[in-house]
Amino acid sequence: MSKLEALPWEPAKCRVPMWMGGCPSGHCGEEAFGHQLPRKFLAHKDGRYLFERPAYCFGHCCPAHGGPKKGDPIIFQDGTTPQGRPMYCAVMPGFINLQESPAGFSGDPIEAVALLAKAVAATHPSGGDRHGE
Repeated sequence: MSKLEALPWEPAKCRVPMWMGGCPSGHCGEEAFGHQLPRKFLAHKDGRYLFERPAYCFGHCCPAHGGPKKGDPIIFQDGTTPQGRPMYCAVMPGFINLQESPAGFSGDPIEAVALLAKAVAATHPSGGDRHGE
């Protein structure tokens, strides 16, 4: 990965393309806290995404364009399942690596977040909040 690109769990600027008069006009540029969330997760979290698609974004995406809010779990694709479908990894902000930070993996982004919540609870059994702090 290029040194100019932030890792999926690092804060960056929104990469949703902007248009003016049918021509490219740069990127959104708002603060983004992770990659655009999978459509299935967005529909589960906010029913409006059942009928409308967020703007496609390759890379980091601000909350207004379907990215995670500050402090929410970050979901990104990480490989494929044995059936050839996308595998998702869910981590919390402040993720360091798989040896030091909790994570959840699944072919279903909703289940990946649920597995992350279990991993956070197991790591912080005595009163850590939902952000694992």
